[in-house]
Amino acid sequence: MSSPQQVEDVGQGDYFANHARARQFPWTLYHQPIERDLARFLEGVTPGGEILVVGCGLLHEIDAAPAGLSYFVVDIDERAVEAVHARRDPRISGGCVVPPEAPLDRVLAEVLGADHRFAAIYAKEVVEHVLAWPTWLVGLRRLLAPGGRLWLSTPNYGEPWLAALESTVLELVARRDGFSRKELHPTRFSRRALGRGLEAAGFEDVRVKSTPTRLALTAWATAPR
Repeated sequence: MSSPQQVEDVGQGDYFANHARARQFPWTLYHQPIERDLARFLEGVTPGGEILVVGCGLLHEIDAAPAGLSYFVVDIDERAVEAVHARRDPRISGGCVVPPEAPLDRVLAEVLGADHRFAAIYAKEVVEHVLAWPTWLVGLRRLLAPGGRLWLSTPNYGEPWLAALESTVLELVARRDGFSRKELHPTRFSRRALGRGLEAAGFEDVRVKSTPTRLALTAWATAPR
């Protein structure tokens, strides 16, 4: 999900260029392990299930996703939701823009109905932008059907490598593009902190691991049955 500052600071062309960059070297060192882990997660969703995509971006990942799944997308940036709808992909069941920090379960109850539940939810590189993240995680659990599955990714701040890169090379790249990374991730997780946060939100079977590059974390969890 784009941060509010990014949405304000970058233009239409830059917005789409930034998403495309994730598939270019050296950015793939960070993003490719995340996408491989997400692909494994999607393979485990029961065919026919509807997935909520939080912070949909351009939804590149469903190009290689297994058949038989549908996707409802949300993002704080209307350009992302519009771009996903423009795909005219029959797997997209719908989508909407949500205000930053809005309780997702309440917003989607108004859009889809109070009883609507998802087979799975994933949020790639979103939770680090959320200030009220404990409540936000509880909202995700409430949106899952009993036994529904959650997948998250987030930068790994439990080790020094990412912080060192962000304060040097990545900050120079960001300034060239017209913004700063200093306030980009107000919420920073270690592996242990993310796992404890998911358990406190009521999730079960919580598994958090570092990617092979040690730069990111991915988390799998299950809603109670």
